[in-house]
This record gives sequence, C-alpha cells and structure tokens, in this order.
Amino acid sequence: MKIIRLTTLLDFGGIESKMANLSSVSDDNEWIFCSLGRGGTAENQITQNNKKVVCFNYDYKIPSLITIIKLFFYFKKNKPQVCHSAGSEANFHGVIAAKLARVPMVISEEIGIPSHSKLARFIFNFVYKLSDFVVGESQNVVDNLKSNYSINPEKLKVISNFALFKNYSTFNFENKSDVFKIVSVSRLEYVKNIEGIIKVIDKFNSQKIKIKYTIVGDGALSNELKELVNQLNLQNCIEFVGFQQETQKYYLSSDLFVLNSFSEGFSNSLLEAMYYKKMCITTNVGASLEMIQNDKNGWIIPVNDEHELYEKIKNCMQLNSETRENIEDNAQKTVIENYSLQNHVEKLIQLYNAKND
Repeated sequence: MKIIRLTTLLDFGGIESKMANLSSVSDDNEWIFCSLGRGGTAENQITQNNKKVVCFNYDYKIPSLITIIKLFFYFKKNKPQVCHSAGSEANFHGVIAAKLARVPMVISEEIGIPSHSKLARFIFNFVYKLSDFVVGESQNVVDNLKSNYSINPEKLKVISNFALFKNYSTFNFENKSDVFKIVSVSRLEYVKNIEGIIKVIDKFNSQKIKIKYTIVGDGALSNELKELVNQLNLQNCIEFVGFQQETQKYYLSSDLFVLNSFSEGFSNSLLEAMYYKKMCITTNVGASLEMIQNDKNGWIIPVNDEHELYEKIKNCMQLNSETRENIEDNAQKTVIENYSLQNHVEKLIQLYNAKND
C-alpha cells in the first residue's frame, strides 16, 4: 500500500516529531512523508530512516488554489491508496486535492482543539464531509469535533499518539542536588502558558526555595518570556536552552515535568516525560485526561490556575522517595502498555483498509 502522510511543515514541533518517529516503522507499505511548506529537522530524521520525504515549499495559507492544483497533479502521478493529512492547512489543501485526484482513502486528522471562527467552521465542515474518516489524537479532540462540526459520528476515530521506547537500562543519568529541578519541553507559544509557570517559579524564589526551571523549545514568545524572566530577576533559576533535537538529558536531569497549556490535542512531551519516569503535572486538556490518574501516575490541575500549580509543585517537593518512585514507575508503565508505535500503526493500517473490509 502506498501511503502519503501530509503535514503543513516538516521542521520541528509536535506533529513534525510524530512524523519523524512514525518514519521508523518497518513494514511492507510504502510511506511517503510530505509537507506543504518547508522541511528541516523532521525532514532530516525521516531521510535518515530511509523513507521518502517531499517538502513542496508551496504557499500553505488557506485558501491557495495553486497549491490544490499542484497537489492534485502530484497525487494523480503517484497514485497513493491513502492520503492522510494532519493540521488545518494540510487538511484543507490535501483533502480537496486528494478527492479531486480520486485517492481511494482520504483521512484528515485534527491535532488539537482549534478556535475556529464561524467561517472557518463552515469551511472545515466541508473538508470533514469530504474525508472518509476524521481522526483525533484523543477522545477530548474527537468529542470537540462531534460537538462543533457536522461530522457523521461513524467517521470519527481516536488514534492515540505513541512513544519510541529505548532501552531504559542504558540510562545512567544521576540527578544528585538539593535544588528541585523542573522542565518543560514545549513550543514557546501563547497556548502553552509558560508565563504561568514562570510566575509560580517567582513565588518559590521569593520564599528562598532552591528551584531550577529549564525551558526546552523555541517559538514566537521566546523574547517576551526572556524579558519577563529578566524583569522578575529570575536569571539564576530559569534557563532557556532553545530547541533541542535530543531532549532525553533534560527529562532525565529533572525532578518534575510541567505542561501548563490552555489547550492540547495529544502532548508528545508529556508522553516522553512519563516514559522517562518523571513526575508530571498537566492541565486538564486533551489526552492528559486519558493518560493521567491523580496521585497514581501524575497530577492534573485546572487550566490557568497558578495557585493550584504552586500547591502541586510544593507537594511534589515534599513526597517521600517511595511514593515518588511508585508514581514514576506507574507513569512509565502507562506509556509502555498503551502508547507503542506498533499499536499505533496497527490501528492506522486497520483504518486505511476499512473500505476493503
């Protein structure tokens, strides 16, 4: 089976990392990873995995008739059995072009909970109706699609994200320090609410509590967040390390992972942190409600609640070693048992073959 996976970009970010990880799959299918716009980090990783990758560098702003036409001819020439797009721009242009090219199976995937205007909802109602199936990375995303778009419920499917499991016995990183270390691995965008975490760190710092917060990632708010850190004189306890292709050491050298988003679909970084046996605090958004059980493998807090975030971090600092280790072990167990690449691909192939069943 020839499968085209289409995204807006193949540089860095959540969906880009997912495509790079998916490209490590080894089966009899022909996987082609395409982006409407530029490539970059994910493109290079896919190439290293010996999978075909095509970055069109087209205009991906909605709507682009020229992009639809160019995609149409690409699909007609390559004759894929499946076109599976993810992200608003990729869904809009990819679904229309694939249907015009008579691709047998056309799937659109929503990677979060978008704040669409009435016009955008009208447009994507049309796109979703053209799709044979509409996929969400979590039940929360699918429930939102069901509530806000006129989609046949039988077309809606949940296919959770996955983690690539490494041999944990090879991890020998030791974190011996009296400083409590927190990490976030995230795009620096408004929706991630890094500002809220910085304000909580400021409160701990004002109480002379030894704490270190490492922010891994880059984005539109990078300079603004750094300026906030300077204004609060937190340079000694907050560090920005920028985008990192290898994030393992940042998870392993931390005590706690924090995801403070206003909205999420399925957080790759939360999945990774749980696998690396980290205590995790996340807001009640996206798939976190399906992944985290309070006091068993992590903690869920309300969105934009700095007081509750402060209290949960303080509680984490006070946990005895046995309780902490149980939570960390349960976090890793949750990921291994439920979010493997094999399970993910099996569900995808089952969906791709649905018309033939």
